[in-house]
Amino acid sequence: MKQKEYSLPYPRRRLIRAVVKIMGRVILRIFFRVRINGKENFPDKGPLIVVGNHVAVIEAALMAVFTPWQVELLGAGDMPQEPFVEAVEWLYDYIPIDRGSVDRAALRKALDILKQGGMLGLFPEGGLWEPGAMRAQTGVAWLSYRGKAPVLPIAYVGTMGALNTALKFKRPRLAINVGEVIPAAELPKNQGRKPYLQSYANRVMQEVKDLLPPDDPSLRPKIREEGFELEITVRDQDGISQLVPPELAIKHPQALAKFLHRPTILKIFRVNFKLPIDPVQNLHKEPSTSEISRSLELILEALEGEYPYLLTYRFGPQQAEKMQHGLTELLALAQWADEAGFGIRVKPVRRYTSTETGEVVVQVEQGTFEDWM
Repeated sequence: MKQKEYSLPYPRRRLIRAVVKIMGRVILRIFFRVRINGKENFPDKGPLIVVGNHVAVIEAALMAVFTPWQVELLGAGDMPQEPFVEAVEWLYDYIPIDRGSVDRAALRKALDILKQGGMLGLFPEGGLWEPGAMRAQTGVAWLSYRGKAPVLPIAYVGTMGALNTALKFKRPRLAINVGEVIPAAELPKNQGRKPYLQSYANRVMQEVKDLLPPDDPSLRPKIREEGFELEITVRDQDGISQLVPPELAIKHPQALAKFLHRPTILKIFRVNFKLPIDPVQNLHKEPSTSEISRSLELILEALEGEYPYLLTYRFGPQQAEKMQHGLTELLALAQWADEAGFGIRVKPVRRYTSTETGEVVVQVEQGTFEDWM
């Protein structure tokens, strides 16, 4: 009888992954104090989808190293990663998926892993640009339904900022809380497919969050009532304010200001894509109009070229479209000012209420993103 062919065999890279698992456990226990709760919930065999919360990069390593079987990880394939992450991913290997579009090749590989009784690992929130505030993606539900695979929820506790702390040799405490297996998704006859898949994905993430301690930082939103404004001033060489032509007025100021106040997103262009966009990330330093124009051109080239789904995946199609329009409008305004010999000051304003103090915070400087560590 001819053996069935799969797009990806399971298990694979056995020797390398076995070495990674052994060495990873030793190294991680040197730098962290790791405790695993609920080991009895690990099933003996698959198919199985292992899911977890995702607020830092280390959760993927914890999933691969501290589970009792070989986990085939499903991860971001829509952009280059930092050198450290790339090195680890190259060593272990994973299934890259282009987020924001229907990546049929990646989904087929994932299903083939499950059809072979394999263990598939993923993070249903899909990224860490807004930890704890993102909606669960329906991919976990679709894979469970099509692969007839139950889901094992795992909560990783203490990971936010833990790697930075560990690199200072302070050995932070990490907990891996393993929940009970959730039965595979089965489409009810009286419910539409799309709402059911979303409700199942929501259930999975709720099961994960229920495994987190009540005081976990990712469960406590730090802000509420967030809003954005955009202030733009154009001056000539004598410092006299100039009127902006009506056709060059920014028509999407709130969306543009939100984009400019998302350091997690700006970091992608600067670090992952290696684009010199510091002027746009540091508008409080009042860069020249030519510097602003060049940075905006590079951002738009990336969005219109190789990475068309970057904003769509993270903010939804409507918000992403408004952000991209806002960037295009600001570019046109900056180019006009540059040609006219004017200076332009762009001040994105973020207002929110702190849930910790109850105070209204007005933020102008855009900040940096380091929590992925």
